[in-house]
Amino acid sequence: MDGDLTEEEREQMRKFAAFKRVSLGILAKWAWFVVVLFGGLAFFFSTFLVWHSARSVSRFSATTRLLYSPRQIENAQNMSDKQLMSVLERRSLKRRVGRVLSMPNADRTSLVTDLDITQERKPSNLYTLTAHASSWVGAVRKVNAYAEILIDEYITYRKRDLDAWREVLELRKKNLGEQIAELEAEESVAKGKAGVASPVETLTILNGLISDQRRNLSMLSVQLANEDVKRKKLEESVGRLGDAIVKCAPQIRKKSAELAELDAEIAKLREVYTDLNPKVKGKLDDRREMMDEFAAMLRENGIEGASLEDIEIVEQAVRELADVTMRIEVLSESQRSLENEIKQNEERAEALTAAIPQIERLRLKRDELERKSRELEEQQGNIEYLQMTSDNDLQQIERAGGAGDKGPFSVKNFALAVVGAGVCSLAVTFWILVLELAFGKVRGAKELAAFEDVAVIGSLPKERAVSEAMEKDVLGVVALNFCSANIPKGIMLVCRLAGAPKAEKFAQELEWSLSMAGQRIFNLEVVASTDFSPPEGSETMISTVRKGEKGWFPAANRYALAPTEIELLKVDVTALRAEFDTILVHMPGGLRRGGNFFSQLLDVCESALIIIGAGKTPRSELAYVRRHVSGLSKPMMGLVCDASARVVRDEMEESR
Repeated sequence: MDGDLTEEEREQMRKFAAFKRVSLGILAKWAWFVVVLFGGLAFFFSTFLVWHSARSVSRFSATTRLLYSPRQIENAQNMSDKQLMSVLERRSLKRRVGRVLSMPNADRTSLVTDLDITQERKPSNLYTLTAHASSWVGAVRKVNAYAEILIDEYITYRKRDLDAWREVLELRKKNLGEQIAELEAEESVAKGKAGVASPVETLTILNGLISDQRRNLSMLSVQLANEDVKRKKLEESVGRLGDAIVKCAPQIRKKSAELAELDAEIAKLREVYTDLNPKVKGKLDDRREMMDEFAAMLRENGIEGASLEDIEIVEQAVRELADVTMRIEVLSESQRSLENEIKQNEERAEALTAAIPQIERLRLKRDELERKSRELEEQQGNIEYLQMTSDNDLQQIERAGGAGDKGPFSVKNFALAVVGAGVCSLAVTFWILVLELAFGKVRGAKELAAFEDVAVIGSLPKERAVSEAMEKDVLGVVALNFCSANIPKGIMLVCRLAGAPKAEKFAQELEWSLSMAGQRIFNLEVVASTDFSPPEGSETMISTVRKGEKGWFPAANRYALAPTEIELLKVDVTALRAEFDTILVHMPGGLRRGGNFFSQLLDVCESALIIIGAGKTPRSELAYVRRHVSGLSKPMMGLVCDASARVVRDEMEESR
C-alpha cells in the first residue's frame, strides 16, 4: 500500500510517526503528575458534590402523572405535543402555583427549576410532573397544586385555541367562496370567447375535418400536377407550326375542296377527252395554278407540306389542350377554396387550443377550491365536537401521596466527580504536551532517534556518573558507531547546540579509533578573526592557518560568511581533502541562530554531526538545525551528552 503513496505523503507519515513517539515520551515523563492530579481532583469534586447535595433545596421530589387523551377524529384540529408542552411549561403557570401555596416572592423564582414535566415515551400520551423541595410535605403540595392549576389552564387555553381556529376556518371558507365565484365568472367569459359551450369536443371535430381537408387538398394537388404535365405535352405537340395550321385551316379546307371539285371535273373530262383536249388541258392548267397558289400560301404561313390529316391532328390536340386548361382552372379554383377553408378551420382550432388550457385550469382550480371548502366544513363540525369534549382531554391519574429522598452519596455524584477530574486532567495534560513541545528540552537519545533524518550514534554519560571503565566502553561504542555509520565523512560539520558540552573525550576517542582504522583526521576550527593569533610554527594556506593535523579558519563575522570567504574555505578544504581522510569542521562556540553561518558551513561540508545536551538543549534548537539540514539535503548524525547513567547502561545492554 505504501507503494501507492507519493514521496511527500511518505514524508508526512514519517513526520507524524516521529511526532507521536516524541509526544508519548513526554506523556510517559509526566504520567505520575497526571495520576496524582486526577486523584486529587476526583477527591475534591466528590467532597464538594456530596456537601452540595446534602444542603440542596431539591433533595426531596414528588411525582404525579397526567393522561392526555384528546378525541382522535379524522381531519380534526388536535393540539400537537409542541402546543401542549408550551402550555404545561409556562413560567407564569409556575408562578401561579407559588401564589396558591402562599410562597414568598423570593421562593417563587425557584419554581422554574423546582417544577418540571416530561413525556414518558413518544408517541405515549402520558406525562409525568415532578416537584422538588427541601422537605417531604413541600414536594407533595407543590406537585398536586401544579397538576390542578395546569389542568384548569389547559382547558381555558384549549377552548380559546379552538375558538380562534374556528374563526380562521370561517374566514378561509368565506375567501374560498369568493374565489370560486370569481373562477366561475372567468370560466364563463373564456367559454364565451371560444364561441362554443364544449371547446374540447369542437376542437376534436375541427381537427378531424382539417385532416380530411388536407387529404383532399393533397389529392387535388396530385390531379393538378397530372393535368399540368398533360398540358405541357399538348403544348409541345401543337407548338408554333400547329398555331399556324389552325390559323390557315379554313383556307386550306377551301383550297382542298376546290382542288377536289377540279379533280372531279378533270376525271369526268378524261373519260371523254384526252389530256390534249383544250378543255382537259385548260382544267389541268387551272389545277396547276391552284396548286401553285396553295403552295405559295403554305410557304407564306410557314406550313409547307401540311395536309388535311395534319390539320385534324392539330385541331384535335388544340381541343384537348382547351379541355385540359379548363380542368386546371377548375381544379385551381377548388384548391384555393379548400385552402381558405383549411386556413379558417386552423385559425379557429388555434383559438380553441389557446382557450382550452385556461378553461381547464379554471375548472380544476374551481374543483380544488370546492374540495377545500368541503374539508373546511368538516373541520368546523369536528371543532364544535372538540369544544364540547375538551374538559376531559387532560386528567390527573392519581394525587401524589409521598416523595422520594435523593441522598448525597449517589452514584451520579461520584460519576460527575470522576468526569470532572478526567476533563481537568486531560486539559492539564494537553497544556503540558503543548508547553513541552514548544519550550521543552531534548531528554535523550530515544527522543532524538524518533526523527528518521538524524542517525543517533549514542549517548555519553555525565561526568563521574559511571565508572571509568564503563565510560571507556561507552566512548569506544560511540566511536565505533560513528565509524560504521553509512554517512559520508569526508568533510563533516561539527556543531554544538545550546546546553551541549565540548565532548573532548569523545573527540580523542574518535581520533584514536580512526587512526587505528588507518584513516587520518584533520580538525578545522572556524574562529573569529579579531580574537585569533596564529600559533608558532603554523603555516598559512590560502586563508586557513594550519599546524600539523589541526587548522584554523578566521572569519570576520560569526553570523555570516562573505562570498569570498566561502570560496577560500572551499579551496582550502579541497586541498586538505587530498591529504586527509576525514575533515571535521568545528563551528565556533554554540549555534548562533538568526544568521546564515550554519547553512553556509553546512553547504561546504558533506554531512553534519550535532552534539546535544540531554535535558539542556531546547527542542526549538533541534528543529532549527533539522530544518536547515533537510533544506540542503545533507545527512546528519547526532550525539547526546550528559545522559543519565540509566540511559547509558540501557544503550550498552542493547549494543551487546
